[in-house]
Amino acid sequence: MRNQLFKSLLISGLRERETIFWTLLFPLIIFTIMVLIFSNMTGEDLNFKMAVIDNSGDGMGSTIIHQVFEGISTPENQEDEPLYSIIDVKNKNQALDLLKEQHIDLIVEIPENFNQNFNQVVFFSKISAISSENKPTIIIERVPMRNLSQIASDIMEQILAEVNLEAAKRMNVKIPNASISTEIVGQTQNFNYADYFLAGILIMGFFSTGFFNMGINMTYFRKKGIFKRFACTPLKNRTLFYATILSNLVFMAISFVILLIYAKLFYKVSWAIFYPESILFLIISAILSLSFGIFLGSVSKTPNSASALANILFFPMQFLGGLYFPVFDLSPAIKWFIYINPITYLAAGVRQSMGLMEAPLPYFSLILVPMLWSIVLLLISVKIFKWDGGEIA
Repeated sequence: MRNQLFKSLLISGLRERETIFWTLLFPLIIFTIMVLIFSNMTGEDLNFKMAVIDNSGDGMGSTIIHQVFEGISTPENQEDEPLYSIIDVKNKNQALDLLKEQHIDLIVEIPENFNQNFNQVVFFSKISAISSENKPTIIIERVPMRNLSQIASDIMEQILAEVNLEAAKRMNVKIPNASISTEIVGQTQNFNYADYFLAGILIMGFFSTGFFNMGINMTYFRKKGIFKRFACTPLKNRTLFYATILSNLVFMAISFVILLIYAKLFYKVSWAIFYPESILFLIISAILSLSFGIFLGSVSKTPNSASALANILFFPMQFLGGLYFPVFDLSPAIKWFIYINPITYLAAGVRQSMGLMEAPLPYFSLILVPMLWSIVLLLISVKIFKWDGGEIA
């Protein structure tokens, strides 16, 4: 009997066009649009912000580089912005935090042995060949997900290549090119926009199911007196409640499989979503989305009011939760919402576990905040929910 109830709810949901569209098709549409838009974006703002970390001290090589940096950070006309703006930082950790939070576009680091290797190249290049290990190396650190960071890094590599020519002219020697080492900050070298959006759209699909299926179904059952009818049968009301939860979990699983197959076939996403930590954050997402659905079903008296409340909550939460774009550099006026939004922590957690982007938040908070939201929502729901005059039992 219980299995038949679950099957009936599942089949009923699959027959509804709204469920098919919003739960299964809408995530595919949003995923396609976001990947096509952002993967082809180019930065038009050619004012890049960078931090310079000089560990080399005073020397010939670093002096030349600083003179070049001074030149590119000074505009030709006072009305114009310079190509690069140099942001002062106290240490590398501060620079990395600014890079991850999008306050700067790249970091240029001059290693401790740069001047020593530069001098060896200058004075001994005529005598003997210089090994690649002894070439002066400059480290550029960037975030490949951000187009400005990528463009800034590419332009900087060209500028630093010109530094080699400038040094050669000054020393009147043929100097081998100083090597440029590009490092990825908080992301994988083979960054893929499709992987980035896959994580966000999966969470969006889960929450769409919880908000619009779970919450509205519960108010519908109450309005139509279905809970009241169940009280006259051997089955308890909570049997229907559990069957509804299970059917919504199946919808989430179907949405996950369809989106993953689509993204794998057409956009070559990685299998990083199956990392154990990634699965953990998806499970927490499912729990939290159902908690919100139960909460909506508890505070709303009709399906229409549940739908209205779901829309009021869902859309700000998804757009200011980092599902589609980084949000930690937005206006301070809305940062309070970003930091209390549980979706912010889930999106950051999934992407960090996939190796896409390091979360600018403590790791424990990525799990703790969504779980606290789930607990609070469920406690409130148990307190106020009524089965046609009776409490949850």
